[in-house]
Amino acid sequence: MRALLAAVCLLAAPGLAQDAVAPLDLPQPEAAPAQPGWGSELTDPGTVRGDAAPADLMLPMPCGGAMAFQRVVVPVDVGNPLDDRRFRMGQSEPSTGYSDYLSQAYLRGAFTDAEAGTSHYYIARYELTVAQYRALTGDCDARFGPRDSFAQGGLSWFEAVALTQAYTEWLLQNAPDALPREGERQGFLRLPTEPEWEYAVRGGAKIDPTLFAGRRFFAEGTLDGYAHFQTGGRATDQLRPVGIRQANPVGLFDVYGNAEELMLEPFRLNAVGRRHGQAGGLVTRGGAIDAEAAQIYTAQRREYPMFNPRTGRALAGTFFGMRPVIAAHIVAEESFDAIRDGWVRAAEGGETEAAGDPVATLDGLARDELDPRRKQALEEVQLEFRLFQDRAAQSLKQAAKSSLLSGAAFVETLVADNLQIGQMDSAARALRDRVGVSIGDQRAQLMQSFRSTVERLTALRNEQQTYLLSYRAMLETLGTDFPEATRRSAYDTLVSELSEAGQTALLDPLAAFWADLDAFVARPDMGQTELLELAIR
Repeated sequence: MRALLAAVCLLAAPGLAQDAVAPLDLPQPEAAPAQPGWGSELTDPGTVRGDAAPADLMLPMPCGGAMAFQRVVVPVDVGNPLDDRRFRMGQSEPSTGYSDYLSQAYLRGAFTDAEAGTSHYYIARYELTVAQYRALTGDCDARFGPRDSFAQGGLSWFEAVALTQAYTEWLLQNAPDALPREGERQGFLRLPTEPEWEYAVRGGAKIDPTLFAGRRFFAEGTLDGYAHFQTGGRATDQLRPVGIRQANPVGLFDVYGNAEELMLEPFRLNAVGRRHGQAGGLVTRGGAIDAEAAQIYTAQRREYPMFNPRTGRALAGTFFGMRPVIAAHIVAEESFDAIRDGWVRAAEGGETEAAGDPVATLDGLARDELDPRRKQALEEVQLEFRLFQDRAAQSLKQAAKSSLLSGAAFVETLVADNLQIGQMDSAARALRDRVGVSIGDQRAQLMQSFRSTVERLTALRNEQQTYLLSYRAMLETLGTDFPEATRRSAYDTLVSELSEAGQTALLDPLAAFWADLDAFVARPDMGQTELLELAIR
């Protein structure tokens, strides 16, 4: 039975011929030797080795096995099939910018929750394990034990794709109702896209938005609490069991270190904020167990050649692993009209990107027109269009001025709140010390004052987090949605207006926010602590 994948998908394994591809023929469960169902140690080890809640979805596998998946929520307007969520991928480190610099990405899940108004997709909670690899390749004879909970390495990209094909076909033939559906669209398994992987690893909609853009998803703790990696200069040549370390906010284990995870699409350079046009080799994400701590972060990407020139075979890296997602096709009979009509409305409403400068186009048409009446009509349209553009530019500038004023107010509030938090924290510490040396009624009174102070301190810190979230949103809006020239013009105009109106008290916080905006535009993935320090400096 171990030869089942050899017929089609083990193209990367040494010594296997790469001839005509035969269809996969995984065994039916009843054809395999009788096996007891796997325990949680193999199907959802995070619930056994830690305090994780059960997985969101369990899919059956051959050999009595199962694979755990987590639901990744992507908030969108579910009534609009063209609506998706924009988020920022990458990091702002120039030394690796060619690969993982900041860029805009767009995402929508294959499945929807109309009541919640969200879309979602599913991603495997753990990296593919030895047990799951055995099940998908028909190796059910020997019993499954602790060694089978290790992450499976040694995969090629082609084998990883074929494994998702094999699993989907087995599910459709043996447990079709287990796969999620969206109307008539049936779910299927595949490798994740890079936006799917990075959004889920960053924490998706479950993480504090102020932490989403960070280098790693956790604000407290150290990397060894979440990942298997090279420590103390000691390299390793063996992957580790999955689910031993802590999970990320979505509930995913081992997204850092252990196996480096294969992505669906080929590698592309980052052309200073966008994907470059040349497609290259395979991509892995998350770093491997032989990587050092500095090499492991959410935006990290690594390219490898698809084939090994020394062997003439598909490249199968020692630590190449996989974490499948559940997706669905997009255009079905039931959704076709909504997609087509929505696209037409968007196009007619001017929501698509313009192919060029319409004023310049009209100018060229007017110059080339020989009929005097048509020429005059084109010039009149050109004038109207210029007036419209001017009004739109003025509206955009006014919006930028309002945002700058709001940002200045946030600076003042964050500075004042931080000062009050510091004072109250000192008061709480002093009360705590006095409680420790007091007795009787005095101790009870001091204890009550201490509790009251701690409650007010907690409320202030929660309020600070809310203001900090709004502060980041204001910086992102100004830095992303407003051209630099518009921002500068709005700032200069606002300074003049405030000075002329005698409202000079606002000039200092406005100048502080303007400096913060410059710093944020240069490095928009700064963490929560850095953002607060930026605001109160």
